[in-house]
Amino acid sequence: MLYSISMKRLITPVFICLFTAGIFAQSINTPDDYALTVFKKLNDTQTKLTYMNKNGALEKVGTETVNGKISGTLFYDVKIKGFGAEVTLLYTNYSDEEGWVYDGKIITHSTITQNGNFEGTLTINGDNPGQIIYDQVIMKKGMPASGNYIVSTGTYKNSPVEYKVYLKSKE
Repeated sequence: MLYSISMKRLITPVFICLFTAGIFAQSINTPDDYALTVFKKLNDTQTKLTYMNKNGALEKVGTETVNGKISGTLFYDVKIKGFGAEVTLLYTNYSDEEGWVYDGKIITHSTITQNGNFEGTLTINGDNPGQIIYDQVIMKKGMPASGNYIVSTGTYKNSPVEYKVYLKSKE
């Protein structure tokens, strides 16, 4: 009888932990899910950037490097080019959390009206390895407005993910 009561006391907390973990576990089942997860995590990394997060367009011009909490760097550079700008984000072995390491360069080519395009490839290493290619996304008024990101993971190869997934990551 004592054994039965002890087992019940042990099983209940274990069941609750497993159930809770299942509810909060991140589900990455499709290329869209993968891209959404990565974009949300990247948005968090970019909050550390001083220049990028200033209000005025000209205030964003500059260069800075921030360190990841665990490893690596995120380099930010904005250069005026003609009647626009070129924005470079360079992730080098960058990690803020276990299981997520970013490497790659994302470049934004923008006119003065913040229209343009993106280029570059981001490689994700760790628990959910993959790659996101930015080359087919068009920007209007400073935000992705058409085109597809190309996502590859261990399960999916060169899968198009509509630009709207990035917009959803900002909600």
